[in-house]
Amino acid sequence: MSTENDEIDTFSNDSEDEHITGEETIQYFPITSPNTPFPSLVDALAHDQSIHGFNLIDHIPSTSNNDFYEETIVIINKCRTFVQKSQGSDLDIDTLKTFLASKEVNEEDYFRPVLDDDAFLMYIDDLEDIKDSQQSSPVAPADSSPSETISQLQMKILALEQQLTKASSYVSNILNEKQDLTPSSVQTGPDNDTYYFSSYSHSSIHETMLRDSVRTEAYQNAILNNSQLFKDKIVMDIGCGTGILSLFAAKAGAKKVIAIDASDMYKEAREIVLLNGYQDVISVVHGKVEDLIENKGGEKLPLEEGEQVDVVISEWMGYGLFFETMLPSVMVVRDALMNKESGTMWPSRSILFLEGAKDSKIEYWSNVYGFNMNVMKDRVVKELRKDAEVEIVNAKDIVTNRDQVIVHDLNTCKDEELDFGVPFELKPNSDLDSCQIDKLVISFDIEFNTRGSAPTSFSTGCQTKPTHWKQTTLWFNPYDGVPVLASNEILKGTFHMERNDVNPRDMDFLVRWDVGSYPEIGSVFANRMSGTIMSKLSSN
Repeated sequence: MSTENDEIDTFSNDSEDEHITGEETIQYFPITSPNTPFPSLVDALAHDQSIHGFNLIDHIPSTSNNDFYEETIVIINKCRTFVQKSQGSDLDIDTLKTFLASKEVNEEDYFRPVLDDDAFLMYIDDLEDIKDSQQSSPVAPADSSPSETISQLQMKILALEQQLTKASSYVSNILNEKQDLTPSSVQTGPDNDTYYFSSYSHSSIHETMLRDSVRTEAYQNAILNNSQLFKDKIVMDIGCGTGILSLFAAKAGAKKVIAIDASDMYKEAREIVLLNGYQDVISVVHGKVEDLIENKGGEKLPLEEGEQVDVVISEWMGYGLFFETMLPSVMVVRDALMNKESGTMWPSRSILFLEGAKDSKIEYWSNVYGFNMNVMKDRVVKELRKDAEVEIVNAKDIVTNRDQVIVHDLNTCKDEELDFGVPFELKPNSDLDSCQIDKLVISFDIEFNTRGSAPTSFSTGCQTKPTHWKQTTLWFNPYDGVPVLASNEILKGTFHMERNDVNPRDMDFLVRWDVGSYPEIGSVFANRMSGTIMSKLSSN
């Protein structure tokens, strides 16, 4: 007999998706010359220092500062704001330094980037490395010239390390892929689609999804129990993989199913269709839907002139609902090919939730087989604060309500609505006198429902059977003080979730939160504690 623990084991040791990454050509704009791009962070910092005598590293906080990332973001954007306002006149570096040293009432305003795709903000880790090496080497070498400062030497070292990394990458390409490094074949920019689709060419990820009975049976029931939506209809399956949803649709009586996949799995999908005798109903098409719709060479969509799609089916959800962001491609099909009057997206609605959980992960290091490993805590905290985690959270560790934060009607939502900032409010569970919240837990529910249908849904919440999506968690900074709520208090704030500027398949999170209470009904919120979470969910 299968137990809940068996399900947890099924999904707890999933292998990581395989991704193909290429060299990224990023432009770094110096603080003092925001219109002059440089190929590396080191070159941009050196330009600031050698031409204008400004060293950004001197102004960012110590790496031991618990708010290093947040304060560094503020410093960078304050610099950008000052320089932007100074355009057309001589840049006064002394005034800039004074401005950076001043503390403003609304410094949170500087969390918003001044420059689009500011590489200084995207690669704060590199700034942290330079600052860390500066702090650990405060004395200049005896043989260095007066004009060659510690920072300049450190920048040279970092530049050499970056060159070594690039060289290693090229060598790896030659040895492992026998790649011809001619100008036409060297990848000069990030190809996020390539490594995304390539990851779905591996059989293990499809087995994981198919073995997820919550997911697969929900689609099966939503299609077969609503055969009236599919009988004699045209169905399009976006990201078909092995073709399981297309097979369900054909079994439900669809007259034509167009299964689209941009990965190499389309070859096996075609064979699977033949093996099951549905070749007269299901056509497997290889390519990106955007290219297929625009007829950009390659294969053609098997749609006659004037034909429209009645049902668009897709399993587009990722970790935290929107990681890997496949939904925009599904929406392109909806807007271009689906019948506007009678067509439907299947599923039809997604709902995102937040809840609070306790976790003793950090305290684990206090006693490991009888040994004190407290030194590990700083490293663990740094990792948890930087990157969102994907894990199965035990329902027993949930200490608050599960708050519905945003709903997307998949038949009508727009692309810009996939980046959002929404309010949330969490209260301690009714059986608790107080609770400590170590992390926020993100989960989602999916619904299949339209007029005349038999509604079907499934949940990825902690209180239900685990799925391969698990839950996504965002950690509070334990060194700043995690929220501890009395029974009459709430944790409220704003939850921001946006696609990453460099790789839109990755997700960036920003949470601004407050702890307090309303002393009386209708009274002003009495804020006792505040903070910020900044994290990301990345494929790299």
